[in-house]
Amino acid sequence: MRTKKLSHSLSPAKRKLAAQEFADKWAGRGYEKGDTSSFWLELLEHVVGMEDVTTNVRFEKRTVTRGFIDVVIPDAKTFIEQKSLGVDLDKPDTRQGEQVTPFQQARNYANTLPNSQRPDFIIVCDFNIFRIHDLNKQDAENDYIQFTLEELPEQLHLLDFLIDPQRARIKRETEVSIAAGTLIGKLYTLLRGQYQDPDSEESQHSLNVLCVRLVFCLFAEDAGLFPKDAFYHYLKTIPAQHVRNGLKELFTVLNTPLDQRDPYLAEDLTRFPYVNGGLFAEEEEIPPFTQDICDLLTDQASQDTNWSTISPTIFGGVFESTLNPETRHAGGMHYTSPENIHKVIDPLFLDDLTAKLKAILEDPQLSETKRRNRLTKFHDKLASLTFFDPACGSGNFLTETYISLRRLENKIVSELQRHGQTELGFQDIEVSPLKVSVNQFYGIEINEFAVRVASTALWIAQLQANIETEMIITSNIEDLPLKDSPHIHHGNALTMDWNAVLPPDAASYVIGNPPFLGARNQSKEQKAELVAVFPPKTKNVGNIDYVAGWYIKAAEYIQNSDTRCAFVSTNSICQGEQVANIWYPINQLGIKINFAHDTFRWANESNDQAHVFCVIVGFSRQDLPATLYHYASPDALPEVQRPERLNAYLADAPDVLVWSRSKPLSDVPKIGIGSQPIDGGNFLFTTAEKDDFLAAEPQAEKYFHPWVGSREFINGEHRWVLWLGEVSPAELKKMPLSLERVKAVREFRLASKRKQTLKAADSPTRFGTEIIAEGTSVLIPKVSSERRRYVPMGFIGPETFCSDLVFLLPNAEFFHFGVLHSQMHNAWMRTVAGRLKSDYRYSGGVVYNNFVWPSPSEGQRAAVEAASEEVLAARAEYDGATLADLYDPDNYWLYPRLTTAHQALDAAVEAAYGVDFGGDEQKIVAHLFELYAQATT
Repeated sequence: MRTKKLSHSLSPAKRKLAAQEFADKWAGRGYEKGDTSSFWLELLEHVVGMEDVTTNVRFEKRTVTRGFIDVVIPDAKTFIEQKSLGVDLDKPDTRQGEQVTPFQQARNYANTLPNSQRPDFIIVCDFNIFRIHDLNKQDAENDYIQFTLEELPEQLHLLDFLIDPQRARIKRETEVSIAAGTLIGKLYTLLRGQYQDPDSEESQHSLNVLCVRLVFCLFAEDAGLFPKDAFYHYLKTIPAQHVRNGLKELFTVLNTPLDQRDPYLAEDLTRFPYVNGGLFAEEEEIPPFTQDICDLLTDQASQDTNWSTISPTIFGGVFESTLNPETRHAGGMHYTSPENIHKVIDPLFLDDLTAKLKAILEDPQLSETKRRNRLTKFHDKLASLTFFDPACGSGNFLTETYISLRRLENKIVSELQRHGQTELGFQDIEVSPLKVSVNQFYGIEINEFAVRVASTALWIAQLQANIETEMIITSNIEDLPLKDSPHIHHGNALTMDWNAVLPPDAASYVIGNPPFLGARNQSKEQKAELVAVFPPKTKNVGNIDYVAGWYIKAAEYIQNSDTRCAFVSTNSICQGEQVANIWYPINQLGIKINFAHDTFRWANESNDQAHVFCVIVGFSRQDLPATLYHYASPDALPEVQRPERLNAYLADAPDVLVWSRSKPLSDVPKIGIGSQPIDGGNFLFTTAEKDDFLAAEPQAEKYFHPWVGSREFINGEHRWVLWLGEVSPAELKKMPLSLERVKAVREFRLASKRKQTLKAADSPTRFGTEIIAEGTSVLIPKVSSERRRYVPMGFIGPETFCSDLVFLLPNAEFFHFGVLHSQMHNAWMRTVAGRLKSDYRYSGGVVYNNFVWPSPSEGQRAAVEAASEEVLAARAEYDGATLADLYDPDNYWLYPRLTTAHQALDAAVEAAYGVDFGGDEQKIVAHLFELYAQATT
């Protein structure tokens, strides 16, 4: 459920003015029976700023005591007890034979409801005085906030909780869900220890089923599906040694229709309804319970936790806490928050459905008959849609989608009822106003426990959604027995035939969050699965992320249908060397990217939060207008853009793929990398370590060289390397400390199992991989922060040795430095380079060798060279500042000369390309892709 926001049409000034006009209009008037609805509708919509007031507010909801709650705002969990103007709000009045104040009257109504329907707030009002009672306070009756109608313009903020209630509710639901998950995790561990063979497949299966059943019972007794506290009272009366048999009896009863039960069934079991849905169908192994397990289940899990407020979307994340972290990582599972789920489902289908419903509701040209017909047709459309998550985990995506559809359905039901189309009695399923069903939802999940959790989460979402619908139709919906079931299949999505789960022509949308596993974290079996999924002769499948398998399977699945897909995945799916290998076979199937979120930081909602950098890609065979949600930084809010197209790099550019190549496309120096000592650290020194070494062996001084990698170069750190590559044996014998280091390097290499390293032991005075550039080189760090506008680069001489964490452009000139350090090249790098987390990972094969250089005139080349020299001069002006300091985006204003120099360099390089984009990165990238397409076709 998405958080409601204040209406954008009401600025603070407009709200205050509207409040003043409202107060003036209603001053001195107000009759409970005739004015309540108009008073609150006007206040909520035109003053407070609530959207969809007629859907979100209920008037005169009947209670089980035959009374009425004057106003109910379900989302805000608020009841309003309205009295006529002048009624004493502290004076008791007779209601249902009892003397009660207005507050007591509303509270008594609340106490007759299941926990899930009870309010958090009661507002008592007489058209002049407003009293807000927070029921979470210890003395809610007397500890209230009060203001008058005249004070409304200044106190309006006190009513904001009515239109932004979700934030507090979501926080509360999350807290309850995490606490509940901790309890179930403890319960899981304790129960596991009671099985004779807890590691057997059969016992693990039984334990999974048992935990899910217990959670459903805990939810059912708090949500009003069972009699209040029925599960608690049933277990509390059974001695620990008999709980095992007691649960077996209970589960059998829950799986038996009422007319088929033993007529002599014990009274404490006759209270329980028939559940159906297969949840209690199988007879599973239940271990003996200890007293500690019983106390945990009854006192903490049942009595001390309100399961009715658990979020079914967070439900899956709760249960992931019962799996150990190693299991989670091996499966690549990351729990998805509702906010992130909506980044997928909103642009894929929910925004469109919401807009279409709004158009029907607000079209002034429609007669009421046509509006009802349109609503009924739209309702049927909702019920016809199907949703397939082929990596559904604990069901987060499917559950949040179901909740969203039910909220749309509730708006339809509300509008139809307002015009008298629906009936008030829905005991017969054939006249139920509900059409959206959990049987529209399909999934594949490799973890058997998660399969059961996903189905149960959907059932809980259904039962909670029914409560909201009941508030609209003022009648009960028959919750049990469960009549529909989701289609969640246990299996490996990369080896299963998706057509057997749901034929593609019957699938409306494919959604999900497939496993995040890089090539180095994959098992042999997972690598084999990827090889089998990708077309034959695909290059470097062993270096492709596991999530790519779902993209290939999905593309093949939808290739002959109008089904649309959207997946969350690590951003490597659209960056670096993998892109061409992944997207070439997808493009060959005619698949187009319809929308995307470029790189953003992903924070899950599990206890051990995983922080990864993700993209979301929506794709299909349909040629739809493209949408890009662009993040200026991974933690920024997205900016919605409407590009003409989106290619595999999520750029508004030609649909070409950048393959790794061994030589540059342009006539420029070849790029190389630095050396890899493979020395066990024996050749590397800090300045202090070098000084101590030379104090003992001064003749080694000529063999020391400055040593630079990415970190040393960017942060101005000083390190040294002892290079003895050309020293003679006789000279080496005169330096015993150096000889000792060489021996240590040899021993280190001989201990390796790698053939190349073993071979390098034959030449222990040299680096394992030795590349020493000649002349002056441009140094490019392999990894640099994504926050920097420019990857810091610089010149180094031959006396400096470099690690393999940098690239080197030997015999480079100011022109080369200028083009590489410009926004043109950095924009290209940002688009096609891989990432290490969110940091840029430069590469020679993809970034440098595929970059198309300009063909400048002599004057244009000279301008780039002059601008390059000014950048270096500007750097030198700020003595003591490291490159990390100079290129820190938060402090660029401290170095105005450098900022100006880079602006001039960018302009000079654009001129060398014959363009004037003014630094517009999207235009730059599109132009470079055009040049690349021309150079490669």
